[in-house]
Amino acid sequence: MDVKSALDSIKVRFCRFFALVIKEFYAVWRDPKSRSLLFLPPILQLFLFSHAATLDIDNISLAVLNEDNTPIVREFLNRISSSKYFEKIIYVKNLEELKDTLDTERVRGALYIKNDFTRKYKRNGAADMEVILDGRHTNGSQIIGNYLSEIALEFAPDSNVMQNGGVVNQKSGAINIAARNWYNPNLYYHWFIIASLAGILPMSMVILLSALSLARDKESGTFDELLVSPLKPYEIVFGKLIIPLFFGFIDGIIILIAAKFVFHIPFYGNVFLYFFALFWFLASVSGVGLFVSSLVKTQQQAILGVFVFMFPCLILSGYSAPVENITPQFLQNLTLINPLRFFLVISKGIMLKNINFCIVMLNLIPIIFITFFTLFFANYSFKNKLE
Repeated sequence: MDVKSALDSIKVRFCRFFALVIKEFYAVWRDPKSRSLLFLPPILQLFLFSHAATLDIDNISLAVLNEDNTPIVREFLNRISSSKYFEKIIYVKNLEELKDTLDTERVRGALYIKNDFTRKYKRNGAADMEVILDGRHTNGSQIIGNYLSEIALEFAPDSNVMQNGGVVNQKSGAINIAARNWYNPNLYYHWFIIASLAGILPMSMVILLSALSLARDKESGTFDELLVSPLKPYEIVFGKLIIPLFFGFIDGIIILIAAKFVFHIPFYGNVFLYFFALFWFLASVSGVGLFVSSLVKTQQQAILGVFVFMFPCLILSGYSAPVENITPQFLQNLTLINPLRFFLVISKGIMLKNINFCIVMLNLIPIIFITFFTLFFANYSFKNKLE
């Protein structure tokens, strides 16, 4: 085959592929109900969910930097570890390691005990312990701070600890919890909610459009025409992928504009890195939608399939409750195949903190694997239809 024939073949393939993309665009855009579905629900949900959602926290992991390893401090830390609220205490060696545990969301809060704590405690009858909280989780941060304050108040009256053969005399309220909130100093609740909705709402749009695309063809009778057309299965899959991704990006842009100019949420990170991560995230859930669509025969069944996926996806994402709260353990392990869990870390991290490229990639690599996995099965289902 000479060069001209090869170029002609590529041109024919591109024309077929482009015709499929145009057909998908018109199928979505020419229906008034479909047009309203593209933009109205995400905008309404943005304002409703940002005000109506409530959160809670339990089974807390706490990082501790202890520079004053004395009996008084050890006794207080024992009170924390024996509390029903705190499940895991992670001891770190320095401030850099403490910062890293917060950045990667291994913990939602950290306790910093300076090396002069006991000296001030014995001399003045009172001393401060610094609590550093992750302000990206506003509700959880306040709850963790309240839990530690309660433990400190309960500890003070009855904590006459033996020190050097004598009893240390303590005053009521001797341990003061000084809280600092990183990444969201004023604990604006909208910062957390909208940074999460920036991923949730485009996801709901993309998975619904991709799930309805094949089901719509099956109901109208055009699916059989696709199967006998010169288009390859992978060309059909990617042709069905482009339009949901396009409108998902539009919704993502709308939400970011509203976040910046309506809710006045700062965007500290790199917008190009954010949209790069958003592309892979939306591609992963679009693959899920195409796979669901390949299994059903009607649009009604496709919508039911989307709901079957969406609710567990939200519950296991860390949006409504921290992942560490999820029980039993196998459900926590199930979150590792949930792309929304990883994208929420990226979205909140880039918007509110400007996390670096390495942390973004640590959370993006699982999303990329999920993308290839879902698109592979969608393509495999098309091949089975052709055989």
